[in-house]
Amino acid sequence: MHIAILETGRINAQIADRFPRYPHMFRSLFGRQQDSGLVFSEVAVIDGEFPASVEDYDGYLVTGSAAGVYDDYDWIPPLMEFIRAAHAADRPLVGICFGHQVIAHALGGFTKKWHGGWGLGVYDVDLASCPAWVPPTGQVKLIHIHQDQVVRLPAEATPHGSTSFCENAMFSIADNVFCMQGHPEFEPDYTAALMTARSDSMGPDRVAHALGTLDDGHEGDRVAGWIVDFFR
Repeated sequence: MHIAILETGRINAQIADRFPRYPHMFRSLFGRQQDSGLVFSEVAVIDGEFPASVEDYDGYLVTGSAAGVYDDYDWIPPLMEFIRAAHAADRPLVGICFGHQVIAHALGGFTKKWHGGWGLGVYDVDLASCPAWVPPTGQVKLIHIHQDQVVRLPAEATPHGSTSFCENAMFSIADNVFCMQGHPEFEPDYTAALMTARSDSMGPDRVAHALGTLDDGHEGDRVAGWIVDFFR
């Protein structure tokens, strides 16, 4: 399968010389999955680039971003239109963090800046009603960095995961949408660098606590296997 990674964000300028761009993080993540059968291309949505047609690729993955769905960026409205068209055409869609939020928002849900501030570090995602591509399991550990949350899911969505900070942390729609608030593609060193660079805006005490959670490990590779099975 040929999957387009729709790039909606870039690495924070303070640390951009130390880490790869988000599409490369995903390539590394899925590269560790044996015989995935997936081939990836990058489409810089953040620069206003889009596939000419939803049929150009077999599926789409929408990355994280510092943007919010409510921000006044020229590329956000056409991204939502593209998401709706891809969904109508039964093209599989995966959303990660901002991708999770914008897919939910585009398909009838609602995302907003959360009054409780930032959710940072490794969280246990409590799982229930798992779809066919997720083996029965109670929890999975994922890295989270977000202030926005999906506060209302699309009408057709099935919730699958929640954290102590975020009720709607994972959902699916039928067998062609799979979204999550957490970041399977992030590694602890990048997460620590990003939180440290943004400590003033995120809150020094909250960042200090989150840095400690990174020692607990995370299960991004495990979740990557679920995403591969979903695309298959």
